[in-house]
Parts: sequence; C-alpha cells; structure tokens
Amino acid sequence: MIRPGDSGSSVKELQRTLNNLGSMLLLDGQFGPSTSDAVITAREALGMPGPVDVDDTFQTALASVPDLFPPLTTSGVTFIARAEVGSAKQYKQHPEPCLPSATSGITIGIGYDCQFVTRDQLFADWTGKLPNAALDRIAGCVGVVGTQALLTALRDLQVPLNAAMSVFATRSLQQYLDQTRSIYTQIDTLNEARRTALVSIVYNRGPRLTDKDPTRQDRLEMRKIRDLLSAGSVDAVADQIDAMARLWGPGPTAVPGLVQRRHSEAALWRGGFAAVQL
Repeated sequence: MIRPGDSGSSVKELQRTLNNLGSMLLLDGQFGPSTSDAVITAREALGMPGPVDVDDTFQTALASVPDLFPPLTTSGVTFIARAEVGSAKQYKQHPEPCLPSATSGITIGIGYDCQFVTRDQLFADWTGKLPNAALDRIAGCVGVVGTQALLTALRDLQVPLNAAMSVFATRSLQQYLDQTRSIYTQIDTLNEARRTALVSIVYNRGPRLTDKDPTRQDRLEMRKIRDLLSAGSVDAVADQIDAMARLWGPGPTAVPGLVQRRHSEAALWRGGFAAVQL
C-alpha cells in the first residue's frame, strides 16, 4: 500500500504509471498533493472509485495502461506537455483558449495552434472531445493569426485536461513527429529522449530552416543540428540546442520560459529522461 506522505522508488513508479493517463507529474518520488490529485483523477478514468491510498489492485490497473505515444514514450509526452503548459494543476487553472504571442493563432489544449489547422482538421482532431457547438465557434479562428477580439469571443470556453491530453498524444504529436522527420531524417535512429528533444523544438518552433530575420539568423542552430546529424556527430547536437537559447534572452524582449526550455532539451539530449526527472 502506498499512501500520501510516502516517498521513494515505489512512489516514483506510481508517478510514472499515472503519467500514462496524462497526469504530467514530475518523477520526484514524493506522494504529495499533485500525486494525490492524479490518483483521484486516475480512479475516475479507470472506473475504480476509492481512497487516495494506492493498493495492489489499483497499481495493476494502472500498469495495464499503455504509453500515450510509443515513439516518444510517456516520459517524452510528459516532457513536451509540461514545456507547453506547466503542470496539470497549472493547466486546470486556465483551461480556456489563449493567445501565447502576437504572431500565434488562438491556441487551445496543449499547444494546439488554430492558425495552422483547417476547419476539417479541427473537427477531425476534436470531435468527441469538445461539443460541436464549441468547435463551430473555434472554427472561426482557424488559418489566421490570433487577435484579442477573437480571444475575447472564446473566453467562456474550457478545454478539459483529459481532452487536451488525448488530442495532444493521439493527434498532435504524430503530426509534429512527421514534421520533425522531414528535416531531421535520422530521428528514428535516435533513442526516445533525443527524439523527444527534437520534437519538442519543432513543436515549439515549427520545421522551418530558412531565416526570417537574416540579421539574427533565427534558424542557424536548427540548420547546424541537421548538418551534425547528417555527419553522425550526434553528441554535439546538445551544444546547438543550448546555443539556440540566445534568441530569447537576455534583454528587454527576453522569454525566460523558452530559454529554460532549450536548456532542458539540451539536458535531455545529454542525459536522457533521468536528467529532467522524467
């Protein structure tokens, strides 16, 4: 029996299996409030109501839940999801559509940017996850850069975490893996952690390799990564991921979250999931 307040390897394994249901937990081995909330949510999802305490029957049921997205493993899915929205708790505080930047589209769920989808794709991805009436409203935002007016019109909508994680794992990640493979053709020869690092970059930045701003050479490191992979200099890729952080700081336009994301991706490349607690 594992209970709130426990710690150690058994809790870490519990957290790992809870993440198969999209809990987005750090594997810190501490059975604290986040893990307790994840157990409650998992019991609901599995139809196994009961206490927060975890017995063998519940652990067996959790262990039977498959990886969210096998090419990256659940650890990879968790890494990118946390990079996009933080923790499950943070997501639940703001499940409504958002506008991450002046150049992005209206974004729902976990980094699902409506600027880059069609109406048909929106409905294919989200039917059964969100009501059709909500999708009809969101469809007014597809294919265009977001505006405050568009965002204001959708402020009352909420995208539940389970729906967001389902679309993220079963629809979005495959599309972004395919995009990543289109520029980094060696991705399937890499281990899951390194695949995750590359998909995380493309999920955040897209697959473009040409510079929009020649003065900054904003895709320089992405091109160098392509060249290093082609040359078989795989270990050197991490230095280029670290170097890419220059684009978001320091200075008045710094984006600390993206600086940290690049350094976390580099750590993932060097040390695997253990290097980022996943």
